[in-house]
Amino acid sequence: MKEKAQEIRIRYLYRDLVLRGKIRLPFESAVKFVGPDCAYHLYAVLDHSKKMQR
Repeated sequence: MKEKAQEIRIRYLYRDLVLRGKIRLPFESAVKFVGPDCAYHLYAVLDHSKKMQR
């Protein structure tokens, strides 16, 4: 049971890093951590800001 708890803790840490923008994953991988709706909005904002900088 400790392995499962450790896995949940690690997944939560990665989720937090993705949400804070500390790490960037491919969209398909991010969906596994933060969910499809959150990943869509998170990546749409990041892509929009890149287009505005050009």
